[in-house]
Amino acid sequence: MNKRGWIVFGLGFVLVLFLASFALALENETTDKVAKAYECLENKSAEKDLSLQEATFSLLALKDKVFFDKVESFKDSNSCWPKGSCKIKETSQVLLAYKEAGKSTTEITKWLLSKNSSANDLIWLLQIDITDKTESACSIKYGQTTSTIKVLEDSKIEGTNLGTCFSIDSGGYMLNVKSNCLKNDFEIICDKNFITSVLYKKSGGSTLFILPETHGASPGGSTNEKIKSDCFKTGGACDYEGTLWATIALHKAEIDVSNFVPYLLALSEDNPGSFPSAFLYILVGGDDQYGSIMDQRKDGKFWEMLGTKGGKFYDTSLAMLGLFGKSEIDSTKDYLLEIQANNGCWNGNNIRDTAFVLYSGWPEGGGAVDGGTTIPATCGPSPLSCQNIGACTSGGGIQQTSFTCPNIGQICCSVTPQELTCAQKGGISCLSNQECDGKSEPASDGECCMSGLCKNIEQQIQEEETCSLAGGECKVSCFDDEEKEPSETCSLEDSVCCVAKPVRNSGLIWIILLISFIALATLGIIYREKVKIWWHTMMEKFKKKPIATGQPSPFGVRPIMQQRPFSQQPMRQGIRPVAKDREMEEALRKLREMSKK
Repeated sequence: MNKRGWIVFGLGFVLVLFLASFALALENETTDKVAKAYECLENKSAEKDLSLQEATFSLLALKDKVFFDKVESFKDSNSCWPKGSCKIKETSQVLLAYKEAGKSTTEITKWLLSKNSSANDLIWLLQIDITDKTESACSIKYGQTTSTIKVLEDSKIEGTNLGTCFSIDSGGYMLNVKSNCLKNDFEIICDKNFITSVLYKKSGGSTLFILPETHGASPGGSTNEKIKSDCFKTGGACDYEGTLWATIALHKAEIDVSNFVPYLLALSEDNPGSFPSAFLYILVGGDDQYGSIMDQRKDGKFWEMLGTKGGKFYDTSLAMLGLFGKSEIDSTKDYLLEIQANNGCWNGNNIRDTAFVLYSGWPEGGGAVDGGTTIPATCGPSPLSCQNIGACTSGGGIQQTSFTCPNIGQICCSVTPQELTCAQKGGISCLSNQECDGKSEPASDGECCMSGLCKNIEQQIQEEETCSLAGGECKVSCFDDEEKEPSETCSLEDSVCCVAKPVRNSGLIWIILLISFIALATLGIIYREKVKIWWHTMMEKFKKKPIATGQPSPFGVRPIMQQRPFSQQPMRQGIRPVAKDREMEEALRKLREMSKK
């Protein structure tokens, strides 16, 4: 390798070393701040008489017997919390904390399940679709009763004997299931190839939801459908926020909670302050819930829901809980560390919020408190994988109860679900020069257009008006490295124009200066002999121009020339003055002549 190659190699090595040291310093700083937060939580929790929520969330974060004993002091004789006025939300949070700490949850689970009841807030519908769109006769059996219908060529339903459980929906294409029959199992038989599915909507609402499972059969065969309509009730009415927490806690306790999901989905728009998408993303995943979480993030850093019941730090912790393990929350964690108090806590030494932030963002390893059961091993290796329950079951997997996952919403699944192709999802794959003008989502073979049309990019640019022409992009919300540009317009509804933030060059300047310094130092080392000769030359020039006694100094100070008498400077015996080296003198003379040319 020549000298230039060594220089480049040296500079690269030094730069890599510098960047690695910088990254390590940032990691150490994060570790120190998190450790300080845990220390602050321990100190503040020891200084006061804790409330039930403070003790519960401290137990979640620290898993210490002190907090377990404190939570137990609020316990009602019916194994619910708080004492004397048992509530679903508080009891569910305790169930989650006990499960994380390895304590027994059997009695708590029994109390919660006793509050399970049918959700009367939903309207349920049964759809029967004939594959070849021809007229077909079908029967529906439930108990000792059979209803008979006819499905026409246009897919509308004609009732010949609907019985007591069904009525034809106003559109004419589906059957309404009456509230008194929601607990029944329905067996459907048709004389043509057919598919059945169950749909639901909120009472008085127009948005239809469909259960993920659809079933099909050949002529004379049968399918079975069951209504899944449950919630947790307080005083005879469904408790939405309580059902959110109870579903998450029971899910962690390995209880099937699929019956509660329809109620939570259908009523989510009526309860924005409870942040339902954070819970639902844990339970069912899906691009809709993920998009809802991300759309509600403030400034790309934190969450604070409209009508929030918990506040900024509580809502941000819920979002981190839902998105646990995803890189999208890295900027949120950085932001939280930036606004952390000097003592390590958050929100004015708020114990509940500090504990919830730590549990959601930087959870400590699992471990049972004294007297607790052993925490199961971590899920893995492949094909075992941590998945939400919806992804696992739809992928043909089953829960592995002998393993655990770090996220409270995930289970250890026996398989790693494979992503469906766009065709399997029922969407359209756009060409390379096209974009989807509606909703799209990822598929195993690329981006999949689920609604709308694939339009040429040039046409899309024209519709986006001034934003794209200005170098921006129309989105629902901007990324962290982007900012809104209010002066540019977008044609898509509920979208904003996002442009890249200006790049700050101060860091680049420092890097250039550092590299320049290293380069100069390296050159100095390589050509040190030539530098020495140049230095000697310069010194000789200065020696030829001494400052005379009595003349003013160029620096404004007159030098004092003192000469000792000869008698005070006796020459030592045996030492003669050293004569100048003729060869050195000749070399210096030649160098002076060269410098004059």
